[in-house]
Parts: sequence; C-alpha cells; structure tokens
Amino acid sequence: MFEGFKVGLALGGGAARGLAHIGVLKVLEENQIPIDLIVGTSVGALVGGVYATTRSVVATEKRFRDFIFSKEFKRSRFDFLKESRQARPGLLYNFVSLVKKGIFYSFSMAKTSWISAEHFEHNINSILDDVRIEDTSIPFAAVATDINRGEEVVLREGSLRAAVSASSAVPGLLPPVPIDGRLLIDGGWMCKVPVLPALRLGASVVIGVDVSKEIEDTTGFRSGLNIMVRANALKSDALKTMQCRFADVLIEPDVDHVHWADFSAIVECINHGEEAARRKLGEMRRQIKMARFSSLLGYSRSRRLARAYMDEEDKGKAR
Repeated sequence: MFEGFKVGLALGGGAARGLAHIGVLKVLEENQIPIDLIVGTSVGALVGGVYATTRSVVATEKRFRDFIFSKEFKRSRFDFLKESRQARPGLLYNFVSLVKKGIFYSFSMAKTSWISAEHFEHNINSILDDVRIEDTSIPFAAVATDINRGEEVVLREGSLRAAVSASSAVPGLLPPVPIDGRLLIDGGWMCKVPVLPALRLGASVVIGVDVSKEIEDTTGFRSGLNIMVRANALKSDALKTMQCRFADVLIEPDVDHVHWADFSAIVECINHGEEAARRKLGEMRRQIKMARFSSLLGYSRSRRLARAYMDEEDKGKAR
C-alpha cells in the first residue's frame, strides 16, 4: 500500500561521540522501526556503512569493539590527542595540553595529516567489507566535501570503503581522498547531520541523529587561536541547526562530555545512544504513522520544508 514510502536515517559526525549511533540502531532494531535508507557523515558514515552491509547491530557493535581495542587502532595515536576526562584545569594540566596541541599543530604544518594514507586505509579495511555501495543490504550514501570546489558531495555508488574514507577524512587528522577527479574531506564541514541529503534521496520521513556539540561553555579567550576556533564553532553550529530543523525526529544522545578522541568510551556512548533513542520512540512511531498517511494525500511536511530551502539554495547559486 505504501509503495515508495521510505524511512531515512541521517547519522551525523562527531568522532568518538558517534559511537552513540550504535545505541540508536540497537533501539530501532529492537523496536522494529523500519530503516529503508541510511545517509551518514563522517563517523555516521562509518557506523552507517557497517550497519548497511551487515543489517545487524550485534555484528556492527562487535566489529567496532574488536577494532577499537586492537593493536592496529592504538597505532593511530588518538590517545595522544585525548584529554583525560578526570583532569582538572591547573598548571600541569594546562602545560601538558599546550604541549600536545603544539606538537599536533607543528606536525600538521609539515605533513598532510596526523595519520598516514596507508594507515588510514588499513583502519577502514579492518572495519568495512570490500563491497560497492550499490550492493549494501540497506540503501546507503556517504556525504563528503569537495575541498577544491567547496561543494557537498553525496556518494551513492562505487567502493564503500573509499566513500566512507572520504566522508571521514577530518582535515589535519586524516588525509583527503581523491574520487573521480575530486579531492574529498570530511562531510561535516558542509553537512554535519545529513537530513537534506536523505530527503533528496527519497526519504519520506527522516530520523536525524546529532552527536556533535560545537558550542562549549566558556568564560573567556586567552589566544587568537581560541577565538578562531570559537568563531568556526559558531558558524558550524548555526549551519547544523538550520539543517536539523528539517528532520521529522531528532535524536540527541547526551555525549557532550566525551572527548572527541576517546574511542575507549564506546560502552558509555552506546548506552547514551540507547537512552536518547528510547526517549524518542513514541515520537518516531507517531511521525512515521503521520507521514504514511500524508503520503497517501500526496503531502509531506518535511519534504515541503526541504523543497522550500532547496529552492532558495538554487536561487542563491543562480545569482
């Protein structure tokens, strides 16, 4: 009866905090909330890509657990960038943090990325199956950013590993990925939570998952670098907020306190993802029911709102 009706899942970026996506998937699977389309940005593409191929949250969680606690992952040196969650501001803490930042920024000035292309590829290959996007069990797409043209790129075909690598290529940390003549980096720079791409790909209703926090509470700024970082965060948060308002349901796991490089917090992140998704179960069921009924009448609230936004976007490009 509802031929063509699709529930889309938009998984956002947020580094280690994105492990909460696994908890969200667990709740959706347990409660038989349909997932007809997955679009992911950055870590959302990584988690979404694994789930789209395995169609099993148990298999997805196991794959991430095994990798995160493997010797291969430790070689990525994310622990070096991680600040202790028990640490308190003080002379020693500030000194160690400053040294770490100095080493990272100095390294980034001399090298393309903190992690080499070879090691990055090895990590991706350890998590994702060597399949084409067209062959995933659940229709899937990864969002990346063309660093030369400044454009959002939605990857819907070709190597799954290459697409997810491009979507996850955080500038400075991971190397850009060349695909079809484009040089691609992390999709979060253009599309933090890919709600609009999901709508463009035919989703009738979109469940968005936001695991990022751009705006940190602060009492002041001590350097020009901090001011620049803060200004960029304000811009990114405003763009994300604008995109997320087109989601029919927005799930926001409480993972703000987890350091972006603390992948060892996988259990904690998954639990927070589950809690956030359970709080939204009633809303998800209502929105899916309403969207199905609306589709019979040829009407979709989210699609109408998104269409209005996309029309304005097109006008802006034509100017």
